[in-house]
Amino acid sequence: MKQSLLLVFLLLTSILLSQHNNEFFNNGALVFVSAGEEVHVLGDVHMTGATATLTNNGLIKTQGNSYSDNLFQQRGTGTYLIENSNVNIGERQFIEGSYAVRGGQGLVGVNSGAFYNLELANDQGIVYLVSSVSSLTAGQNLVADVVNQVDFNPAGAPLLNRIITHDIGLTGAITYPANGSNYSSVFGVFNAAPSLVPLANNTVSLNGAMTGVDNGYIQGRFRRAISSAGGIYGFVLGVEPAAAGMQRGMQYSRMNFTANNYDVVTGYFQSASPNTGGSVVECSGNTINYWGGADHGEWVYRDYSGGAGTGDYDLTVWPQDDNFIIATVWVITKDNTLQGTANGCGPSPIGLSRSGFNSLTNGSGFSEFGLAAPISALPIELESIKAVGVKDHINVEWKVASEINLSHYELERSEDGFSFDYASTTQAQGNSQSLLIYDYDDYDVRYFTEYFYRLKSVDFDGSYDYSPIVSASIANSNLSFSADAVSVYPNPTMDDFVISITVNENVDLGIKILNALGQLIQQKDIEISNGKSILPIDSYDWTPGVYFIEITDKYSERTITKRIIKQ
Repeated sequence: MKQSLLLVFLLLTSILLSQHNNEFFNNGALVFVSAGEEVHVLGDVHMTGATATLTNNGLIKTQGNSYSDNLFQQRGTGTYLIENSNVNIGERQFIEGSYAVRGGQGLVGVNSGAFYNLELANDQGIVYLVSSVSSLTAGQNLVADVVNQVDFNPAGAPLLNRIITHDIGLTGAITYPANGSNYSSVFGVFNAAPSLVPLANNTVSLNGAMTGVDNGYIQGRFRRAISSAGGIYGFVLGVEPAAAGMQRGMQYSRMNFTANNYDVVTGYFQSASPNTGGSVVECSGNTINYWGGADHGEWVYRDYSGGAGTGDYDLTVWPQDDNFIIATVWVITKDNTLQGTANGCGPSPIGLSRSGFNSLTNGSGFSEFGLAAPISALPIELESIKAVGVKDHINVEWKVASEINLSHYELERSEDGFSFDYASTTQAQGNSQSLLIYDYDDYDVRYFTEYFYRLKSVDFDGSYDYSPIVSASIANSNLSFSADAVSVYPNPTMDDFVISITVNENVDLGIKILNALGQLIQQKDIEISNGKSILPIDSYDWTPGVYFIEITDKYSERTITKRIIKQ
């Protein structure tokens, strides 16, 4: 029969406040949790001392923080669950000390405080790693490793969690480093099985443009044990927030190893490495002269062997929301040079691969991987483009510093920011080195609807480039609220979301939520007061897809429509 050991002295149903004093404290004992047994800890867990050993073959569930030193040992094939469903609700949870394999793969179960299975269910969506012990390797504090699997969203968890390998303190404002090299701790997976199997329930988006969607990744430093036989290993790592000129979120990469002796590979993302390799002929005769490190970032790896590791590998990268130039040829760089297989290039930075790399290096000789491309003579030098809502139309204006063999401009419009349709054509001067100003007035617009615009510059030979996307809307000043005062977030959403509405007087609103087929999902009437109102919406049972939120002012009968994506 399943047994449960509850290390608390209060009824769960009566505890709605922070509890860090009902602790599980072990300063040198041998603790054994049998298969089928459960240990529930409302407070913190402390494991310290050279003789402190935890053999967990069951389940340990803690609603506080976890502390250890670099002497504590952990064994067994059980699960360690971090959650705050009964107490410490809304609080930060962290792992501090050395729940880690203190060395390479050979020290798993020998000099190791690592978890076997780790499950993350903090209601803030984050579990922090806090370094508090002396440096163990290459200036890094190894805080936590998992021998078998980490689950970012176990059954019943409120939302996906990510791991942040940095000390942010218990309270107060949170400041994250923009560069992975400045994160103080490391999280590792010592299951040498390839693929993403040891990392359960993460969301890896492979289209390169999903800011705010990726979850279940390691923000900061992440290491993986690599099989000597090789295989494909995904690194779900990134930084947040981003430095200027680089985007936030997961910067997914994948390494495909042949037979090797790298043992353990650590990766992180670096936001501002210059990646300046000069001008090189590659990619079947293209002159590579754009090196995209400073405006997006680079992936950095090292191996545990101290630079002695050998074996070929391929690298594939998925830049998140890149700021790169428009180019049709791309190549992965290594340490500011072109290495690997000659002419191993691709048409896009998203999902770009290159093979034939070898010899990761340690210390100051980090292997840095960035992206490069050829810069060609663009048909225009676009100085600016903007869209402005006027009384009854939207004005789109673009300024051009120069034109080279340019035929015309095609303005395209969208109501969702993804699918664009033709709006108008404007003839170009053709060739000019003077400042030119063009504009277009779009009268085919509705109140309280946001419209997105992009400019297609078409050359005489049919080639073209797109401008950045701009947007605007118009509002009727006689109404009490506008589209700009209504927002829906998070968008896209995995679970619940909120509608935020700001009005300057009391209004009666009708809210309808429709699916992509126009079928009614939810409907409600509400009265909101002057100021800002937050309306929570439960979308847990919705089928993934696109939904439309219609908000109608019953007095004016004007309707604002917002779009949300359920994943």
